[in-house]
Amino acid sequence: MRVVSFSVPAWFPAYGRETTARRSEVQLTEQESAVFLCLATGASNAELARELHLSVSTVKFHVHNIRAKLGGISRLQACLLAALARQEGTLSAGGAAAVRR
Repeated sequence: MRVVSFSVPAWFPAYGRETTARRSEVQLTEQESAVFLCLATGASNAELARELHLSVSTVKFHVHNIRAKLGGISRLQACLLAALARQEGTLSAGGAAAVRR
């Protein structure tokens, strides 16, 4: 399993409780990174599942883990972070996501 580092910008507010995920870098698995990148489109779980050839419950599992790892942020905030990462061009071809914190 390959792990991808992702950093949440310091100005980005956490949703709910602060967790250990508010450190400088968050480790996303390769599949979590793929789901994260697709979140930028604002697609539903079912749409993400079709695009990634996964079950809806697997997508829900990964979205839940992504949100938790990024500090308990909302799904909308995760979508915005993914869109920001795409816009800034901070995503590598290998699926790595890195946004300055």
